[in-house]
Amino acid sequence: MARVRAAVLAAGMSVRMGGVKPKTLMGVGDHKPFLHYILAGLQQAKIEDLLVVTGFKSSLVEDFVTDNWHGEAAFVFNARYASWGNFHSARMAIDQSPQSELLLVNSDIVIHPDVFRGVINKPGDLVLAVQQRTDFDIEEMRVRLETDRVVSIGKDLPLEQSHGEFVGVSLLRHEAARAYAATATDLEWRAETALYYEDVYSRLLRRLDARALSVSEDHYAEVDNPSEIDAAVEVITRHRASWPEPVAARTET
Repeated sequence: MARVRAAVLAAGMSVRMGGVKPKTLMGVGDHKPFLHYILAGLQQAKIEDLLVVTGFKSSLVEDFVTDNWHGEAAFVFNARYASWGNFHSARMAIDQSPQSELLLVNSDIVIHPDVFRGVINKPGDLVLAVQQRTDFDIEEMRVRLETDRVVSIGKDLPLEQSHGEFVGVSLLRHEAARAYAATATDLEWRAETALYYEDVYSRLLRRLDARALSVSEDHYAEVDNPSEIDAAVEVITRHRASWPEPVAARTET
């Protein structure tokens, strides 16, 4: 099996959640922060290599990861976190991971560890975890599918052409990573920088074998604003045993 590195995209400010500290460090209701469940889930999926892209209050994120990850973690700071879209965070993760297949993970989700395992094991140059359904919020990152092939992605995708929501976990194998980096370079030269990384994905779909892994409704929740916390709490409550305490890197002496 090829070497897989997980890259957690944790640079944003989260204005809609108050902008006081990184959203990924906010408690999920009365439960632990999002980042706790992401790290624990990656460990459950047997991921050993971790990169975290930081930005807003980066030291807080680094300290949490250092205290809760089972091995060495690498960090890269995105100085443009407040002015460019998160496509640049994904580009930085790719640049830092030339020898690895890259598992990109959003930092404001609660997601079952089985999703990480499924994405890693699914064939394709680019693999996206997708929750298939027919009712959508206009802000959701929607996808159009042909069987399990991803043919379109974007928040501007017509609702009647949407088959599911991208849930913030994707795998870029080497061909996809090379294509992403080249496209991102071109966009930066043309000063098209207010983009999501999914906007770059949309430009690659005709050139790559892009596949969807189906994610059941009770295995995922994303929180963009406080009203969505309850859905994330429900996922944690339903699958509590799926996130054992992470094996911390630091131990008392």
